[in-house]
Amino acid sequence: SGFVREFKMRHAILETYDGKDILVPNETFISSLLTNWTHKDPKQRYRVDFSVAYATDVRAMVAIIKEAVAQHPQVISGPEIPFEERPDCEIDSFGDNGINMFVEFWMQGIDDGKNRVGGDLLLIILETLKAHDIAIPFPQREVRVLNEGFVSKI
Repeated sequence: SGFVREFKMRHAILETYDGKDILVPNETFISSLLTNWTHKDPKQRYRVDFSVAYATDVRAMVAIIKEAVAQHPQVISGPEIPFEERPDCEIDSFGDNGINMFVEFWMQGIDDGKNRVGGDLLLIILETLKAHDIAIPFPQREVRVLNEGFVSKI
């Protein structure tokens, strides 16, 4: 991903979001299907994944996380924003150790938004979960000793 910085006679220079230049032959633009993510609207939706413990009151947590994410200055939010473009938090799946969740949010442009904002949002989510005593799951294993005589010899 990136943006076209310059068109030349035989190729275009595509600049990636991490500063690399890619030379793309003009033939590629003619013979290949390209997606212009900002043709109609510069807004883009991004997603951040996280997990919570099975004991979590998920309905309450979803409301808390939506509100916390909406506070980020680069996330599009507010009552004037259409409902489908406001930050959203949903269950993704049931994992081995907890409930897998995700937050979707919109921001202006595709200026490497996930890398720029995703880390901020994960920190906000972590701080919010801790502030509300919501546990983040981690793998736990139970070890059983079946032959107690063997353990006493060690």
